[in-house]
Amino acid sequence: MMDHRPHPAKAASGPPWRAPLQAAERALEQDDASGAVRAWEQAHLAAVESLSWEGLIAAGDLYLRIGRRTGTLPAADATARRAYFAALYRACRENSFDGVLRAADAFADLGDRDVVDECLGLAELLADGDERRQRLHDVARRTGPAPDAAATGAARP
Repeated sequence: MMDHRPHPAKAASGPPWRAPLQAAERALEQDDASGAVRAWEQAHLAAVESLSWEGLIAAGDLYLRIGRRTGTLPAADATARRAYFAALYRACRENSFDGVLRAADAFADLGDRDVVDECLGLAELLADGDERRQRLHDVARRTGPAPDAAATGAARP
């Protein structure tokens, strides 16, 4: 006899990492750092298993907030950085312009200008229209020093 019940991950609304990420947020709001870290670990694992970039960016962002709240920012930066690199890899694999730009923002928050520049270069390869080139230019302007024209596509013939 076949089991026709929905798969638990598909039955819940949204991606599988969303609920544990929200649980981590709630724990952090209640100053329960150990509960936030435990829920974050579940969210991170679900994000890794999901094979998309979005959950990894969200997990990295949250771990930075946990690090700020608990005074462990150097370790949190390293953990977030690993999540962001994994997200960037996935975004590139998916040819996701949005994912690469979001990774650029994440690395800018870490103060890593070199990786931001790499992300912007990758996004340039995916910027296939005026709207995307404008978004790329906006992110480049927001994330650091004025990039040269070649990096943003502004000098296109």
